[in-house]
Amino acid sequence: MLSLFNPLARWWSNWRAAQRSVAALDCCGSEEAQRIAHDVGVTAPELRALAGKWPDSTNLLTCRLAAFKLDPGEVRRKDPGVLQDLQRVCTLCTNTDDCGHDLARNPFDPVWHVYCPNVMTIQALVAERAKADDRVGVVRAAKAN
Repeated sequence: MLSLFNPLARWWSNWRAAQRSVAALDCCGSEEAQRIAHDVGVTAPELRALAGKWPDSTNLLTCRLAAFKLDPGEVRRKDPGVLQDLQRVCTLCTNTDDCGHDLARNPFDPVWHVYCPNVMTIQALVAERAKADDRVGVVRAAKAN
């Protein structure tokens, strides 16, 4: 019986958190909401949409990055704006069902390239990491000789 209530309790908690975020934004007034949106780097409608999303709305992004052995913390350290943009785009994406299904089935199937609005950024991060790995390999080989 306890296992039945855990998902329900999590859903309720997430729903309440989203509602609190929207309510807090509504209390700010439109001018303050515009300023907040500008500071965050989104439009006011995007800010409202982001506020109404579940707190775990970037879980699929975290899974997609993990599939390619990309660490969100490392991405944030190198360029905070890149991770923030990835999260914003993922949170506003309408293809979460397809993404979740494809991640569970085969995260490397290129079908996600068709619908993922983050595909170019993720591919760039993968390519950047591959170049860094190649440089590390060259340095190690040089030291070994």
